[in-house]
Amino acid sequence: ISGGVLNGKAVHLVQPPYPPIARSAHASGQVVVQVLIDENGNVVAAHATSGHPLLQAAAVNAARSSKFTPTKLSGQPVKVNGVIIYNFVAQ
Repeated sequence: ISGGVLNGKAVHLVQPPYPPIARSAHASGQVVVQVLIDENGNVVAAHATSGHPLLQAAAVNAARSSKFTPTKLSGQPVKVNGVIIYNFVAQ
C-alpha cells in the first residue's frame, strides 16, 4: 500500500537533531525519507531520497525511531510505503 506523505499519521514523529557539521556549513532545507512501515506501525526500512547530504543521516535515524498508527485495509493491518518530510531551518 502506498501512503504518500506520512507525517500526519505518526503516533510519535521523532524530530532529528540538527547535525553540528550541517549547522556550521549552513546546510538547510527539506529532507525526504522513504519509509516502509509494518503492520504494527513500526518503521522497518528508511532511506533518504532527497535533501542535503549533511542532513540525510539525521533524518533517516529519526524516521527509524518514529512510530505510526497501523494502516488497515478491510480491517486487516497492512504494510505501508510512504515518505516523511523533515524541514531543517538554519538558525
